[in-house]
Amino acid sequence: MAENHPRNHGFKGDSIVAQHAIFALLVDTLSNQIQVKYQSMPVSPFDTHQRVMSTFFAALFLYATTSVAEVILRTRKSVHQRLVGNIRLLASALATILLLVTLSVIVSCIISVLWACLFVKLAYESCHDLCQLLSQTTDEVLRMLKKLIATVRSPEAKPNQPNV
Repeated sequence: MAENHPRNHGFKGDSIVAQHAIFALLVDTLSNQIQVKYQSMPVSPFDTHQRVMSTFFAALFLYATTSVAEVILRTRKSVHQRLVGNIRLLASALATILLLVTLSVIVSCIISVLWACLFVKLAYESCHDLCQLLSQTTDEVLRMLKKLIATVRSPEAKPNQPNV
């Protein structure tokens, strides 16, 4: 699978660390801005934007899970690291936009257009990777089934029974 795609420099070790740092900086900055906005109000963002905050935590959980999976796949030198990395990038972009929604709906809509472009690009790459993975898995299953059928049909596999 890796032979069909040009080497993506966005998933090298230093680049991944920079992506994590940028995401952490964005989340920290946006959460500080949210605290400033809501400090003089008697309500919290969990009261005013309950669905947005719940979705943010789901995206943050997905980001953390895929980050761990990406590290595991990277140490095993798996070709699926890029697919998991794409999911991580989408989750981090979604989490950032959801925090922006609590600050400014207009700014978050503008950023959402950029996120949609990123989503289309990464979804295309991921679908291509998933199709290749499915094709490889199907080929392997068919090969195993052919071996199994050949073993069942071969006369040497049957025990010798005396003719009566």
